[in-house]
Amino acid sequence: MTGLGLWVFLKPGPAERGFAAQDPAPQVLGAISAPLRGPEQPVLPRLFEETGQLKLDGVSAKSFLVYDAETGQDLLARDPDQRLGIASLTKLLTAYTAYQQLNMAGEIIVPSSTDSSISPSLKLRPGDRIKTLDIFNAMLVGSENDAAGVLASVVKTQTGQSTVSLMNQVAQGLGMNSSHFGNPFGFDYGNNYSTANDLKKLVNQTQELRAFTALESKTGYSFKGSFNETYRARATNKLVGSRKNIYAIKTGYTETTLGSIALKTYVEGHPVVVIVLGSQNREADALRLIDEVIKNFRLAK
Repeated sequence: MTGLGLWVFLKPGPAERGFAAQDPAPQVLGAISAPLRGPEQPVLPRLFEETGQLKLDGVSAKSFLVYDAETGQDLLARDPDQRLGIASLTKLLTAYTAYQQLNMAGEIIVPSSTDSSISPSLKLRPGDRIKTLDIFNAMLVGSENDAAGVLASVVKTQTGQSTVSLMNQVAQGLGMNSSHFGNPFGFDYGNNYSTANDLKKLVNQTQELRAFTALESKTGYSFKGSFNETYRARATNKLVGSRKNIYAIKTGYTETTLGSIALKTYVEGHPVVVIVLGSQNREADALRLIDEVIKNFRLAK
């Protein structure tokens, strides 16, 4: 496919990718009874201000970034430009690249070369015909490696280009200049790394798409293919469903890179994103950072 740079910046709408539009129908207003006034100044989003004393010594992560997704304001950070392995957070870019290149309303025939031996895996059966959206969803919810492999294989077939090469082009188009991707899974090979600041750009992009945000409260995902076999994915974000006001974006872990997680919560009505890299306990670190924001930040008057 040519013109990849253009694909990076054009965000397909819901109808283009087979999703029902989520915006409500416009309301018809009655007659205006109040006097007409001149144009008003736009209301700027309110920023957070720090009101307490932060206690972050107990956070084990090598790097983290907590920011207000509405304004882009960074609230908490530790070495957010440090290049680190990000494990399966890589699959967020795999998913975004596949979303750009494939028809989510279409179907995929599982290739004979599919490797389902590396956990987590759906144990996809070669030759099974499966909806593209089902494989996409299962990969994001359960971080299924064979699903990532199938999407990468189909993208390569459709475009005639290496999926990893496309992923790096997409990353560059998003301004992720301190990142490099070596495989679509997040495995520790191929020089696969990113930074918290770079991941902020990817998260912001995917959070604008219903295909990604529709999965944020899922604790599992199941579907059937043409073989009528049920495939099941269990959510890798253990905080979703166990604590209110937490929404999944993506998780990752390898023994070398340790734990990573990206999630969303809401503080005083603002969406706040937490990105944690190189953590000995990603869930505990994420909760600690959320609690510190709740305790020590208020929206400025």
